[in-house]
Amino acid sequence: MLAVCFVLLSLVGNAWDAEPSLLRVSMRLPADARVSAHPLVLTLGGPVYCGQAVPLARYLNASLLCPDYGPDGERSGASRSRRVEDWGNPRYLAAVARLPNHLRSEGVKVSELILVGASYAGYATAELAATHPELRPRAVIVVDGFLDLAERFRALLPGQPTRSEMIHVLAGTLAQRPHSYEQRSPSDHLAGLAATMRHGTRLLDIWSTAPTAAREFNGGMCSLRSNAFWLQRLARLLHHPVKAYVTRLRHGYALWDWWRQLLALAGLAPPKGRFPATAVTFRAGYPIPTSSYCRA
Repeated sequence: MLAVCFVLLSLVGNAWDAEPSLLRVSMRLPADARVSAHPLVLTLGGPVYCGQAVPLARYLNASLLCPDYGPDGERSGASRSRRVEDWGNPRYLAAVARLPNHLRSEGVKVSELILVGASYAGYATAELAATHPELRPRAVIVVDGFLDLAERFRALLPGQPTRSEMIHVLAGTLAQRPHSYEQRSPSDHLAGLAATMRHGTRLLDIWSTAPTAAREFNGGMCSLRSNAFWLQRLARLLHHPVKAYVTRLRHGYALWDWWRQLLALAGLAPPKGRFPATAVTFRAGYPIPTSSYCRA
């Protein structure tokens, strides 16, 4: 493993001219980040999700950039009740998309961009890549996320904190504001995702169909229309097959415990051991493999 000394920087408020109420940014930079070019790992969702990407950044000797939505108050599992994510806010994502170039303007040398996230951060990462193909990342790694916000909402039960959070941020339920949920979904921006893949981005979409994962989220991360249906549509746009990986791991563990294997699958590290997942290929005009989704 590469040794790296990280310098932690936090930019709060109007970081790089962003609206003070919209964006906070935390960064971990290698000590020589302004001398030698390093990869830039970017993950969304705030401090909890940022911590999940630290092992990847350390291994890659990469800078780590962690934007957080301004109203978000979650700093650990103990402050979950104060979480307010952006749920695809276009203005917020536009501000995030400007950060790599702002970082370069501050003298930080970036060799390539890598987007990664699990669960909510997986969705947010996919939405950023789909709505801002100009970023042209080397890889987009989505772990136990979802490509359709409406499908995620349908799986939530009344009273669940995530449901209440989504209703608050989107100013209504799915029935009240269907177009808002649609427009904030990677599934609505597949053309953007296809465009970034045509420029060489490796999309690595991984999710679990384990009974525990299906029960915990009522199928919201592994149902037919969470990922599989849309990857089939993506294959049609690209005119070539799209590969994904299905595990039987508990939610998030594919990133937490198997991040080294994920880097290898994304072409970012040499192969190491076997990743406990099944490769699934989606082809336009063919049935969607039944092994690629759960039936919660």
